[in-house]
Parts: sequence; structure tokens; C-alpha cells
Amino acid sequence: MTAVPEDPGPGDRRPAPGAPVDGWRRRWSVRTRALGEAARVRTRRFWDGAQPTLRQLWWTEEPVTPVTTVDRRVPEPLAVPAQGQVYVFLVRATYTWSSETARPELFGWYVDYFQQQAAQRLHRLAVRCAVEVPPHRPRDLHAALTAALAEDDPSPWTYERGEVTFACEPDVTVHLDERVRKLLQPYWEQRIALECERDLARRRAEYAEERDRRDRPPEQARTAGEAGRTRRGSRPDGPVESFTPLEPLLPPPAPRSAPGQRPRPGEPEPPQV
Repeated sequence: MTAVPEDPGPGDRRPAPGAPVDGWRRRWSVRTRALGEAARVRTRRFWDGAQPTLRQLWWTEEPVTPVTTVDRRVPEPLAVPAQGQVYVFLVRATYTWSSETARPELFGWYVDYFQQQAAQRLHRLAVRCAVEVPPHRPRDLHAALTAALAEDDPSPWTYERGEVTFACEPDVTVHLDERVRKLLQPYWEQRIALECERDLARRRAEYAEERDRRDRPPEQARTAGEAGRTRRGSRPDGPVESFTPLEPLLPPPAPRSAPGQRPRPGEPEPPQV
């Protein structure tokens, strides 16, 4: 069998020997433009159909929400000289650090960097407040230091390094020197014992009065109860109890003149014998 060659299309025919070349190039250029236009149309259709899917896959950066990081530090107490420069007060402070611009992995480093500055700032303020405070009155120093933190140097304290900003809020408590505590311990033990004895004696008297009232006739008990309430005032188990604590420190006795000398102004004259 003899193979018969296929008949090529009109655009694929090569120019026959002796045919003009310009007609063949013109046909190929027309075919190329038609294929390119078809490719552009298919690409445009594909791109328009893929737009919704690509929009879902696009990376979008949402605005960063500032996060406040908080840390609390309780360093060693500060020794502040009291009045007389012999004894000291122990000022314990809790520093609350917060920042919205520091990265969490660097937050601790910044706090360590600013901690010494905050401690020195509080120490200067406490020394200024404790100059005229006796060493046995820590409550007075605490009140003065709290007022200074609220008025003279209000918190929060602000510290900056570059673009990072920190806020510090100190919370202070004042404690006695251990030497002063040992000196005051016998006094407070005696004071607590005296107050307990006074409270016990008062309650015993009230219980005895209550027992006597139960043993009396009704009319006489009612009259005695009204008289007792008028004389005694409020009951110990009532909402308000009149209780006067002991004086912490009694004033020293006034000096007296020696026999035969003229009494000083304001001093009572000795009795005439």
C-alpha cells in the first residue's frame, strides 16, 4: 500500500515553488493575531473568575491592639533615719510597673533598668518626711509619706527610653526598727494586761448587776434597770461602746522648788504649817 499524505490546512501550506512570499506571511500574521486575542480573552475570563478567591488569600495586617503588661516588684526595704539620726524606719514598697509599648520579651529588662531609679526617688522622699518624726511613731511617717506621694510627687511615675514608656505606682508601708521594737515590747505588754484587767472587771460588775436584777421583784428590777442604764450609758454589747484607751506616754511631773525657795511662776505654793 502506498501512504497518501494528509492535505494540510490552508494556513499551514508552505508556499509552492515560484509562489509569492508576501501572501504566506500575511496569512501567518492574521492567524497569530487571532490566537493572541483568543488567549487574552481566556486570560481575562480566568482572572475575573479568580479574583474572589485571591482576595480571600491576600495577607491583610489588622491594626495592632495595644496590650498592657503589668509586673509587681517587692525589693529590699529602705532604711530611713528617724528623728535624732539614731534609729531608723524600714520603708517597704511594692512597685507596680505597666507599659503598653514594651514588648513582652523585653519587659523584665526594662523594669530592672528603671527599678533603681524608682527606689532612689522614693528614698529621697522618705528621708525628707522622716526628719522630724520620732522613731516610735511609724504611723506618722506613713501618713506624711502617703501625703507626699499624693501631692508633692504624685504617681504614676513615668520613665522613658527611646519609644518605650513605663508607668510606676509605689505602695508603701512603714515598720519599726528592731531595736525600737524591743524597747517598746515591755510597755505594750503591760498596757495590754491593764486593758484586759479593766475590761474583765467591768464585765464582772455588769454580770453581778444583771444577776441582782433577776433576783429582785419585777417592779424593783425595772426601776433599778432604768437607773443603771441612765448611770452607765451604753451597754458593752451595744452598737457603740464608750471606751477610753490608756494614754501611751504620760507627761513627766513638773519640777518643784526646794524648801525655803520662792515657788516658780505657775507652781502652787506649799501649804502653810
